[in-house]
Amino acid sequence: MIIPHSGMPERSVVDRALSVLGAFDRQNRTLTLSDISRRSGLPLATAHRIVNKLRSWGALERSEDGGYSIGLRLWETGTLAPRCSPLAEAAQPYLMELHARTSAGAFLLIRDRVEGVCLSFVVHGPDSLMSWIESGDRRPLHACAAGLVLLAYASEAVQNEVCAGPLRAYTPATPVHGAALRQALAKVRREGYAVTHRTLDPDSSSVAFPVRSADGAVMAAVGVVAQADTFHPAKLLPPVSTTADAVSQHMRSCG
Repeated sequence: MIIPHSGMPERSVVDRALSVLGAFDRQNRTLTLSDISRRSGLPLATAHRIVNKLRSWGALERSEDGGYSIGLRLWETGTLAPRCSPLAEAAQPYLMELHARTSAGAFLLIRDRVEGVCLSFVVHGPDSLMSWIESGDRRPLHACAAGLVLLAYASEAVQNEVCAGPLRAYTPATPVHGAALRQALAKVRREGYAVTHRTLDPDSSSVAFPVRSADGAVMAAVGVVAQADTFHPAKLLPPVSTTADAVSQHMRSCG
């Protein structure tokens, strides 16, 4: 998100450094210094100074043509996140097996405040599924099956914040009213899983089940995404449920 220059209070060095890193996203993986200045809301000279510091540490890398991208040092640091690395590593073989059994894209999603973050995605097939999500991508909780699972078992405060909206309509099938979303969440809690049809992408549908910790808390969601025209939830529910249970059991056995 581009931050305007005007009307902004003085930001700390940390805030400014984070705004530089936040200038990068999936659609803007390589940026010029001018791009970083514009997207971060920082004066060019300030952006240049911070970029140089981040580059010297390894958080940013510079290509031969002068463009900047996220550096390997930052990626290495990110893999240390306790909520991500052990869970993603534990789930990966199960997701691969799930994909082999269903031919659908298999993925693991966790909640970060009011968004979902994909930790792992396994797919080989139609381009529409290949482009649906990548590891590290964020997904709206209200518009996909795994997001509904995570939101259904989130705190009341989180549910209230999301249901209060605004809820973006990604397709005509996306729930955009708080009352309808609350009904969907109640159904997830009642049935123990979520099914969505063309709610995030007009060509995709999805099924998801919760991954639970030893105390029963929902820590993630395992799901599959398939082409909507050939989507058969009755065939997908058993293998997705089995996979979610297997990941849950693995995490419990690891303490």
